[in-house]
Amino acid sequence: MINTVSPKRGCFLQVQPQYDQREKWEALAEREGLTFEALELSAPPALNESGRFENCAEWYRASGRTTSVHGAFIDVNPASGDPLFRTVSQRRCRESCETALAVGARNVIFHSSCFPFLRGVYLDNWAGICACFYEELAGEYGLNLFIENSPDVDPGPIRELMRRISDPRIGVCLDLGHVNYSRVKAEQWIDCLGDRIGYLHLSDNMGQFDDHLPLGQGNCDLTAADLLWREKGRSIPVTLEVGGLEGVRISLDHLRKHGYFE
Repeated sequence: MINTVSPKRGCFLQVQPQYDQREKWEALAEREGLTFEALELSAPPALNESGRFENCAEWYRASGRTTSVHGAFIDVNPASGDPLFRTVSQRRCRESCETALAVGARNVIFHSSCFPFLRGVYLDNWAGICACFYEELAGEYGLNLFIENSPDVDPGPIRELMRRISDPRIGVCLDLGHVNYSRVKAEQWIDCLGDRIGYLHLSDNMGQFDDHLPLGQGNCDLTAADLLWREKGRSIPVTLEVGGLEGVRISLDHLRKHGYFE
């Protein structure tokens, strides 16, 4: 078992480790004062097939560093118009919440599942169903839920979803890499959703694909994200979604060089 979380960074900066390299991740986390957002627990069926899920989950629990779990997101749409797909998607979301409780996490991140090019009745139905479902989850499991922009080309659908949600445990995870390939600049996303943003995902790309490059290797607007974080009192979680260990090291060096998130 690794040591308890170091306070070097106030425990706001998170990474997404890999179980197969757990000793190296433990060493890096101890040295840098990092906590964990468990991404690889987002697909329990695949992990169960390989017989690794229980071992993987136990490592995250025993680490004492796992503050967040990335919820199921592959083909998940809890507001699907097909009742069968909706049932399976909502079951996967519940499994993610159960996993979060099992590993000692308090936050779960779910991707927005709204088809970006339909509005009107489609958007009203999506926002209404998702709002009810996420409030039900937050109440049932007592967790903080953050809805992450993913296929979204602008903040409209997530803003509509948040307008219908009153539970303070439910907010927005602003993914800067996803913002960069949307139609709207980071400042506009922040202006539209700022009061509901309680979580950040950072990666880099060149504005076309979700490349998850190390910070500094694309053209994402880190300055806007850093300013938002400071306005939020330097307290909201920030996860580096930059691949493996080397991507994290490069990103940490970039943050230090430019004085971001300090």
